[in-house]
Amino acid sequence: MSTDQEKSFTATLSTRFGSPHFPKLTYGKTIRTKRPDYEFFSFDHYTDVSDYLFLKPEIAPDALTFYFRCLNDYYTLYIFTHGVYYYMTLSNENNDFLNAYTPNDGDQTTFNLLDAKGKIITLDQLDNDTPTVRIQTRGGNLLRAGLSRNPYDSKVGTFVRINQNRSSAILDFKLNILQRNVPY
Repeated sequence: MSTDQEKSFTATLSTRFGSPHFPKLTYGKTIRTKRPDYEFFSFDHYTDVSDYLFLKPEIAPDALTFYFRCLNDYYTLYIFTHGVYYYMTLSNENNDFLNAYTPNDGDQTTFNLLDAKGKIITLDQLDNDTPTVRIQTRGGNLLRAGLSRNPYDSKVGTFVRINQNRSSAILDFKLNILQRNVPY
């Protein structure tokens, strides 16, 4: 299968909850915070969230650049920001949280972009008049602002999750498309 280059692009994202960031990339070190959920068989109340995706208002909208690589109408999101996560993919292999992963063929999460009516769209339907998009996994789970037992950690921000029972709101992303028709 080949990539649809004419539908692939680079962009930055922002939401009403802030811009996405990875704490390790933002702060340059391992970041531990209270576990977002109670776990019965855990002796440690803190967890390493260095490579979890968060939203934070104080983060610049261009702090993370993503390469949206299109295959049919699904996108693999590569982290295009130089640093420790460069060219890793955004995936949800860790429960319902989004994390940075080293890409393995067929092992990463793929996503659809949705318009305001919930219809799948690709780059050719995105223009300056498209105010926001929603992003869902191949399994149909929308990206959401996550709830946790400490609702907002001022150091890291708000978790990005896909489990609707542990989330507060569906995320509407504002795309700032930097380049269209980007080759792989």
